Amino acid sequence: MKLVIRFLVMVMSLGLIVPAAPTHAVGDPDLLDRLTRPPLLAAVAMSKDGHFLSALKREGDRSDMVVWHADGGLDEAEVLPYGRDDLSWLAWVGGGRLLLSLKEYGLVLYDAHIRRLRPLIDGEGPRPDELPPVLLSYLPDAPTQILMQWEDPGVPGYPAVYRVDAVTGESEKLISGWKPIIRWWASPGGEVVLGEGFQGRRHLFYAPTVEGSWKPIHSRDYFDGDALAILAAETGGATALVLSSHASDTRELWRMNVKNGAFLDRLAGHEKFDMVAAILDPETNMAVGATYRDESPVDIVWALHHRERIEKMAAELGLTGLSLVSSSTDGRRQLYRHRPINAPSRYFLFDAESETITPIHYDRTEDQTPIVSSDGVWIPLPKNKGDMHAIFSESAVPGRAVVLVHGGPVKRAVGGYNPFVTWLVSNGYSVLQPNFRGSSGYGETWRRAGYVEWGRDMQDDIRTALEWLVEGGYARAGDICVVGGSYGGYSALWSAIRDDDLISCAVSLNGVTSLNLLVEYLEQRRFHMLTVPRIKGRLSKRSLRRRSPLNRADLVRVPVLLLHATEDANVPFIQGKLMHEFLERLESEHNFIVLEGAAHQLTRAKDRRIYYQSTLNFLDAHIGRKR
Repeated sequence: MKLVIRFLVMVMSLGLIVPAAPTHAVGDPDLLDRLTRPPLLAAVAMSKDGHFLSALKREGDRSDMVVWHADGGLDEAEVLPYGRDDLSWLAWVGGGRLLLSLKEYGLVLYDAHIRRLRPLIDGEGPRPDELPPVLLSYLPDAPTQILMQWEDPGVPGYPAVYRVDAVTGESEKLISGWKPIIRWWASPGGEVVLGEGFQGRRHLFYAPTVEGSWKPIHSRDYFDGDALAILAAETGGATALVLSSHASDTRELWRMNVKNGAFLDRLAGHEKFDMVAAILDPETNMAVGATYRDESPVDIVWALHHRERIEKMAAELGLTGLSLVSSSTDGRRQLYRHRPINAPSRYFLFDAESETITPIHYDRTEDQTPIVSSDGVWIPLPKNKGDMHAIFSESAVPGRAVVLVHGGPVKRAVGGYNPFVTWLVSNGYSVLQPNFRGSSGYGETWRRAGYVEWGRDMQDDIRTALEWLVEGGYARAGDICVVGGSYGGYSALWSAIRDDDLISCAVSLNGVTSLNLLVEYLEQRRFHMLTVPRIKGRLSKRSLRRRSPLNRADLVRVPVLLLHATEDANVPFIQGKLMHEFLERLESEHNFIVLEGAAHQLTRAKDRRIYYQSTLNFLDAHIGRKR
C-alpha cells in the first residue's frame, strides 16, 4: 500500500496522472453501466408552437443535442454538434427556433424549420469569459423577438438588457448596465420590472420609476435578514412570485408588488418545509401551484383546471408523480414528465386534437434498475436541539451501512431516484442521508444553525446519525463508513478523526480539507461576502486550522479513500492532493484517486464509474462481509 502511494506522489510530481481504474471490480458491471451512463433522453423540451422537440440523447457515454419534428420520431432527429458538457442552458424562442447558450462559444440558434445552425448575435454579443447571458422574456407581440441580458462592455461585471431578433441576429441595448444590478427580471410581456443586486452582504431590489430611473424598494442582510428569492415576474408586470420567510420561519410562496416591494398574497406555505418552487401555467404564465419537498416533491395545486388536467393524464397513463413541463401556445400539445423511482425521467407528448399520448423514449427497460425503497425518518438530536430529517434506504443485507453526507452544505438530501444510493443498496449496504443543521429546506432557523459550524454542530449531527443506525439495529458499530462529496467529503474526513469507535472507513470525493485554503480561494471570487461569512464568521486562521482535516491529519484513525477532480472549480484539486501528501508522510492507510479532467460535479460517465466502483471496492475491503 505504502509503495503504491509513494509511486502516486512521484508520478504526480512529474505532471502525470495516475490511472484510476480499480484493479479488482466487485458488483454487477451491467448495473454499474446502467447507473452511471447518461439517460436515453434528458432535458426534453417543446417549442412554443408545439411543432418541434429537443433533448439530450445518449450516444455511448455521451449525450448529444437532438431536435426533431413532433409529428415524426427520434429516428428522424437532427443531431447538433453539441453535447451536455457544452451547454449552459437552452430555450425555445420564436416558434421553432432553439437558442443554445454554450460554455465556450457564446449563443447559437438552431432554426428547426430550415435545419440551420448559426450564431445568434449579428455583431457584438456575450463572450464566454464574461457574465453568462440570461434569457429574460419572450415578446408575445413579436414572436421572433426576445429580451436578454449579458455583460455591458461599458460597465465590466454588470449586465445590460438587450432586445434581440432571433431571425436576423440584430440586437439593441435597452437598459445599460449599472452597479449594483447583476440580474434583471422581465414580465412575460417583455417589460423589465425589477433589478436585483448585491453590495457586500446587502441584497438589494430596484423598481423602475415613471421618469425612467430606478428606485430601491427592498434591502436585506443576506445572512441575518428575512429570506427573499425571486422566482418570476408574472403576466401584466405588476407582481412577482417570491419565496420569503418574512411571515414565518419557513420560506413561503408570496405574490409581491414590484413597484414598492410590498407582500400582497400568501399563496402557499408549510410549517415544516420550505416552498422551493412555483408551478406556472405554461399557457398563461400565472402561478397555479407551489412545490415543497418532504421525502420527494409534493405539489400544492390550487388551480382546478390545472389539477384536473394532470390527474386525467396520470389516470390515462396509470402513473403517479406526473408533472406538466410545457404547453404549446394554442394548447393543442402538452409535454409531461414522470419521475420513476428506479430510472431517469420519462416524457410523454399529449395531442389534444387527436387525444393521443405518445411516450418520448426508446425501450425504457434499458435504463431500469433495482427498486430501492427510501423512507423519510426523523432523528432526535441531543440536548433538545430538535429533530433531524433524514432519508433511509435499507438493504436486504443486515448489519452494515453507509452514512452519505450531502454537499453544499446549504443543500439537502431527498428521496427519489439516486443512482449512487441504488448502487450501494444493491450491493448490500443500507444508506442513511442526514439533513444535518445547516441543510436547506427546513426553515431559516435550521439553515442558519449551520453557519460557522463546520466541524462542530453539523459534525455532531453526523455522529447522531451514526448512533441512530447502531441503536436501531441497522448496522453494527465498526461496520459503518461515512461517504460524501464536497462538504460531505470534509465531513467524512472529520468522522475519520473523531468517530473511529463507530466507523471503520471514510470516503471523500472532492472534499474540503483546509478551511483556510477554501476561504482564501473564495475571497478571490466575486460576491465572496455571500459565501465566506457562512464558513468563517469571526473565526481566526488558527481556529480554521483546528477545524481542517488537513491540519489534523495525524488524528485520522481509520482508512480513507480520497478522490479529487483536477478541474474542480469549487474545491480546487490542491485540497485533495495536500491531504494525500500529509497522510502519506504520516504513513496513514489511504488510497488516492486522481480524476483527470473531471469537474466538481461528475458529469462524465467514466468518472462516475470510477467513483462508484472504487467506493464499493473500498467498502467491501473494510466493512464488507462474505455473502
